Amino acid sequence: MATTSAVYVQNACKSYGKREVLKNLCMHVPKGSIYGLLGSSGCGKTTLLSCIVGRRQLNSGEIWVLGGKPGTVESGVPGPKVGYMPQEIALVGEFTVKDAIYYFGRIFNMPEKKIDERFNELSNLLDLPPADRFIRNCSGGQQRRVSFAASMVQMPELLILDEPTVGVDPILRERIWDYLLSITSKTSTAVIITTHYIEEARQASLIGLMRNGRLLAEESPPKLLRMFNTEVLEEVFFILSQRQNDGQLNEILPSNSPLPIQNSNTDISLASYDTTRASTDVLTPNAKEKKPKKVGGYSLNGRRMKALLDKNWKQFYRNISGMIFVFLFPIVQNVAFLLAVGPDPKNIGLAVVNQESMTTLCHNFSMMDTAIPYDYSSCHYRNLSCRFLSYIEDPMLHKIRYDDLSEAMADARHGKVVGVMFLAENFTESFEARIEKGRSVDPAALSLSEIKIWLDMSNRQIGATIKYKLLALYRDFQKDLMKDCNYDPKMADFFNLTTYYGNEDDTFTEYMTPGLIITIMFFMMTLMTSQIIVTDRCEGLWDRSIIAGVSSLEISITHFIMQIGIVIVYTATVLIITFWLFHLKYVGSMWILALLTFLQGINGVGYGFWISIVSYNVSMANVITTGSFYIMILICGSLWPIEGMPVFLQWISRCLPFTIAMDSFRNVMQKGWPIVNFQVWNGMAIEVAWIIIFAIVNTILIQSKR
Repeated sequence: MATTSAVYVQNACKSYGKREVLKNLCMHVPKGSIYGLLGSSGCGKTTLLSCIVGRRQLNSGEIWVLGGKPGTVESGVPGPKVGYMPQEIALVGEFTVKDAIYYFGRIFNMPEKKIDERFNELSNLLDLPPADRFIRNCSGGQQRRVSFAASMVQMPELLILDEPTVGVDPILRERIWDYLLSITSKTSTAVIITTHYIEEARQASLIGLMRNGRLLAEESPPKLLRMFNTEVLEEVFFILSQRQNDGQLNEILPSNSPLPIQNSNTDISLASYDTTRASTDVLTPNAKEKKPKKVGGYSLNGRRMKALLDKNWKQFYRNISGMIFVFLFPIVQNVAFLLAVGPDPKNIGLAVVNQESMTTLCHNFSMMDTAIPYDYSSCHYRNLSCRFLSYIEDPMLHKIRYDDLSEAMADARHGKVVGVMFLAENFTESFEARIEKGRSVDPAALSLSEIKIWLDMSNRQIGATIKYKLLALYRDFQKDLMKDCNYDPKMADFFNLTTYYGNEDDTFTEYMTPGLIITIMFFMMTLMTSQIIVTDRCEGLWDRSIIAGVSSLEISITHFIMQIGIVIVYTATVLIITFWLFHLKYVGSMWILALLTFLQGINGVGYGFWISIVSYNVSMANVITTGSFYIMILICGSLWPIEGMPVFLQWISRCLPFTIAMDSFRNVMQKGWPIVNFQVWNGMAIEVAWIIIFAIVNTILIQSKR
């Protein structure tokens, strides 16, 4: 039996949660045979095949493939001994037809000359599209033919085909069957084929009729037809399905069944399946004595990795729309931020009611006549309302003159202006009395000397900006007034503010820039990495490559190498736009800023890997990415200082990959601190720590899903 068994399954059980998919299933595929596995969708065919090729593990029971258990060196599965064509196309759309065949040939470590020979043979056999046609431009039937060719390029010992003839021309379907019959008769190659065309399976050596996780029968088509006295295999399947529903069928019809031919209307007495007819001891000599050596998920092969890198590169640069998005989107984000966020608002409507100017028009006043010193300690004032309003000639404020206060207030309430400024008729005289008389000034004069302002604070950013702008303008007005009166200008200043880092007139843009660069880098790399890998997994290419012998580590490393290149480009692009194109000030080392940005991009790659592992599809990956983006961006301190948060939230924020990194970036950018400063290298240390965490977690998750 060791020389005749390609696949042997004994009492296989597989469950997903409480749902049993395989129920004590037994199966035997001899070498040099075509085994037709028939069954409706959801009966467990795909799960059984994935267990045979080593992608899933049974809950109980045993599977032996080519003399060993899947996943061991003795079996050679996954690896070049098995050719697998999944139901989905599982090819890179950016590949040409020739690229697809060469990709799998190189994964199988075939010589280039041999790959070329096989490509020509399979092109003639399957009538493949032109070699330079992209897979994405092929029809569904053409794509399936290319997928079929990719599974046979290495001439495997076991060929597993999941619906290979769907959408294929009947003449070509016949040629495919002729080829399968030829290779199984001339070599020991075994073929397991699933098909919707039940009658097509007549050409198989054996067929297994599968339903609800069990094999109803495993026999040659002619014998089954004779046993049930019918000429249609579909009728055999129907009868066995009915008997399973009626509880009359608990075990399969064995391929060595000695049962005589019976009428289909007669109850069938089923013989017990002889599970000793292909024991594991026979399949592999001394199987009990030697521990099978696992095919590790950590093995590396230079030629396979080169093929994977070539795949990743072609997948990237041939996707023109994707390339435009990858490079244009971060540029647009960066430019939009630098143009839109941080600069002071402009042309904000401010209603001005200056009752003093009703008698003296402001456009006729002279600045020199507004403050006239007449002795050492006294000063006479004129037209101070006009003088103050001249200071409000600022790009931020658009003064709108009103003659009536009630009209101005009405427009403010209706949102036509954001504030109202009122100066009383005797403003200058009252202001002079306030200064000259001090504590003895009349309360009425004190009130008239005030500049009354009403602001709409529903938009706090605008309201607060106008408030601080008016305070700053009034301070300038008062300092200049003191100077013109021969007073010490310091009388107008109660604070002597000196900045030792940054400048008082720095914009909000400079504060926000570190957060922008760090978060853009993190989430752009997260989005790109998760999309690429989830797409590969959902389209079946990841699994198909692993079944061909590629290790998870090789796939991860080659994706990582590709992403590192993109991180470098992103880092250079973002920093060039920010500091050279928009001329934002920085006083520290650009190399330190680049290193902080680069490490954050690597963190994004790690997070994207994690998302791709836990996500079942692209939509789920997008939801996780978007949801986590908003949470992290809100609590990381880029929009609002973390000191304003509850203490427990501050600690959570500091544990994020980029909160401390943003502070380190700001310390280098605005303070010029070197890398040896704790508040610079601590950000890098946290970035490196997260890179290590993502690497460990992703490795564990990938291995657990094998």
